[in-house]
Amino acid sequence: MMNKRHPKQALYFIWTCNIVAIAVFSASWHFGGIDLSQLYSPVFATWLLLVCLARHGGLFDFVDSKLSAGIGCVIEFAALIILPFPLFALSIVISCLINMADRIRKKHPEPFLGPDFNASSTIVVGFVSSSVFIGTAGANPSSELLFTVALLMNTALFGILRIFLINTLICLDEGIAWRTGPAIKGDTVFTEGILLITGAVLAITYLFNPYLILFLIAPALLLQNLLQKANKAELIYIDEKTGIHNYRYFDEKINEMYMACKKNGTSLSLIFGDMDYLRDVNNTYGHSVGDDAIAAVGQVFKQSLQDDFTAARFGGEEFVMILPETSKGAAFQHAEIIRRKVEKLNLRSEKNEKVALSISLGVASFPENAEDIQSLIQKADEALYEAKRKGKNQVCLYEENKAEKLILAH
Repeated sequence: MMNKRHPKQALYFIWTCNIVAIAVFSASWHFGGIDLSQLYSPVFATWLLLVCLARHGGLFDFVDSKLSAGIGCVIEFAALIILPFPLFALSIVISCLINMADRIRKKHPEPFLGPDFNASSTIVVGFVSSSVFIGTAGANPSSELLFTVALLMNTALFGILRIFLINTLICLDEGIAWRTGPAIKGDTVFTEGILLITGAVLAITYLFNPYLILFLIAPALLLQNLLQKANKAELIYIDEKTGIHNYRYFDEKINEMYMACKKNGTSLSLIFGDMDYLRDVNNTYGHSVGDDAIAAVGQVFKQSLQDDFTAARFGGEEFVMILPETSKGAAFQHAEIIRRKVEKLNLRSEKNEKVALSISLGVASFPENAEDIQSLIQKADEALYEAKRKGKNQVCLYEENKAEKLILAH
């Protein structure tokens, strides 16, 4: 099978966060002045239970298998405001251990990797933001204005640092540029902000009157339902096998990009790609290896995204990339980079045999080669066909009356 080990830089980042979190956790208990009797207090028991339920009771979902989008975030942030930091950190650690134990029970291939970063990043971010909150609000405990400012700073800092850490890990793990990471997309940042504000409201309500949180149960569940629907709406545009967008998304996005480029008088380029010899891979090594090959090529397209580029899988072994405001020559160079990356993929069979992969690609641009979307798609497809006809594993650029081969495979 494909080598799915995480890059060393991603593991180093996780271990660094874990070490910092352990140091912060230990120091908070040593210098935090926590009385052990507080471990048996109803407040800690209540919020420990809520954190564990939110994390493991079906109230914590994921977007793109990476980003939290459930009311687990709401509960955690409320607990950070209500509990002394050492008790908050302890609740996160206990929740993390429960998660790990559950993954071990289910024989998860990576029972520790993931929950450890989730817990350590929350502890580190929580320590920084709560320290700012305590330092600011503590300057004048009787000032409601100062408390409000401190709470806003706490919320903003928690969200910014959390997004920064998550986006950094995703980009290190997937080998993509930080600015293209999914955690800094507008919709993700907006959702994170709404969740944290909801957590702050929950905490203030609890501090005013603990019983009033009963009135927040229905709105919280409604928020969770809306997030789940939003997640499902996004998933209809995602190809399950590769994790990149599907044809439905491509069909909508290319119209949007075409109109923008036509209005601005800029180029819009297309790269069509088709894997070579996938049928031979399936016949020789089995369809599971063939599926791994498709997924690996999908990741190459995803990791090759820049700026406003969009990658999608057409189905089967066909892929496409839309490159707005990109000339035909620049698109060709980008396609050649993709070809080389596919050629270097480390795919292994079940017997650990090296599985050779390659891809043929065609490039066309608006307005140089076509005047409308359908013509642009047709020209890119013709360039791809020319690459296949001339020997595969190469990039061809569409030219009138022929798709001119610009580069040899080797």
